[in-house]
Amino acid sequence: MPAAASHEHRSDGPGVRLRSGEGRAVIAAAVLGSALAYMSDDMLNVALPSVSDDLGVGVSEMQWVVNGYFVTMLSLMLTAGSFGDIRGHRRTFLTGLAVFAGGAVVAATAPALPVLVAGRAMQGVGAALLLACGLALVNGSFCEHERSQAVGVYMGLTAVATAAGPVLGGLLVDLVSWRAIFVAPLVFPVAAAFVTYTAVPETSPNPARSVDTKGALLAFLTISTLSFALIRGPTGWLRPDVIVALAAAVVSAWAFVRSQRHGTDPMLPLGLFRNRTFSGGNAVTLVSFMVSAGAFLFLVVQLQTTLGYRPVSAGAAFVPLYLIMLVGSPQSGRLADKIGARVPIVAGNLILAAGIWRLSLVAAGSEFLPDIFPGMIVLAVGLATLGAPLTSATLSAVREHDQGIASGVNNTVGQLAGLLMIVVLPAVAGLSGQTFDSPEFADGYQLAMRVCTLLCLAAAGIAGITIRPRNAPTVQ
Repeated sequence: MPAAASHEHRSDGPGVRLRSGEGRAVIAAAVLGSALAYMSDDMLNVALPSVSDDLGVGVSEMQWVVNGYFVTMLSLMLTAGSFGDIRGHRRTFLTGLAVFAGGAVVAATAPALPVLVAGRAMQGVGAALLLACGLALVNGSFCEHERSQAVGVYMGLTAVATAAGPVLGGLLVDLVSWRAIFVAPLVFPVAAAFVTYTAVPETSPNPARSVDTKGALLAFLTISTLSFALIRGPTGWLRPDVIVALAAAVVSAWAFVRSQRHGTDPMLPLGLFRNRTFSGGNAVTLVSFMVSAGAFLFLVVQLQTTLGYRPVSAGAAFVPLYLIMLVGSPQSGRLADKIGARVPIVAGNLILAAGIWRLSLVAAGSEFLPDIFPGMIVLAVGLATLGAPLTSATLSAVREHDQGIASGVNNTVGQLAGLLMIVVLPAVAGLSGQTFDSPEFADGYQLAMRVCTLLCLAAAGIAGITIRPRNAPTVQ
């Protein structure tokens, strides 16, 4: 496919219907695969003390167990999406399930830390394939007038399934062993593989394209070094390893852009970003995901440090939020299919801003039902309103043969938003170098939440300018 045509809006064929057998199979497979990728990290978090004791390693060594998965997954997301466009998303999704399961077996049987890190890195490779191709399968399989609704169903079910990760992980560690958190979830890839192999239709592969090995390597170097710098930076931005990582990220990013601009068959055709909806949608994703991740983090810590909630109580407080997303995401997707994505995305960010502003008032003495619960409900409604329309509009702005790389870009942006949140929000709130139980956290909490409110308003403005109205021609 010529690079010059890569930024055109894709033509829409009949597609799969949401209530058909194939439609249910696509949703089930994508949810099982994506939830597996997200749950794995959450389940490991609750098992870290047990792993540390069993293997006889400290906190600094355990960071590699977490970051080995995260950095590998994030660094390969673009490559995974491009690979899916070339080979077919169904076929690549099945490969991701196999790689992830293989990594789980390695991690579960690891006799020492290096083997565990290797298994987690292998799982990160599988997770990149699952997330990029799972979302591409959903957005690329359904007919146009049900696409946003299908994305909403996928997002709602994935959120609820992911929320079970910490609970399931805690039970497995307490009742069996930390190794069980890698073995028990293998039912997910087995079930997903069966559904995918027997009932999910393949998207159109593009064998005329070739794998951009140079671009893939440069993308990996750029994102892995940037991720390393953002993870290590808060402990000291002038540390030699952080400076080297940032310099390497800049150089490799420059080389990547140059290779994509002048390559004959680039993995990321830069023409995609001439599409205003695609570029704007990813910008809104970056801001909205950073805001939601930051609000979740600061609120759950505020509940525990300032209000004295136990961890299990603080976690349980978020259950209504996930239930609202489960019910509301398909409804907002259905609305976007009818009236277009711009209005739900703008409205969702405004509602999200109102919810976060209300939660910024949570302080010592606040009670759950009158002071906290209303803000959480508003926040949840905002997330449910904007999530599915935003994802669907961003991916649907590009043609079918670019769905994988578009999904890879969107997933990469979402994951980078989480890293930026960890770096930016504590800094603007004056909490860099502070511990969560420090006296300064209560004041910093309010400032951080109000910064999130302003960022939501900015996201609403970006969406209003860049997201195209229904049936409007795509801006090239």
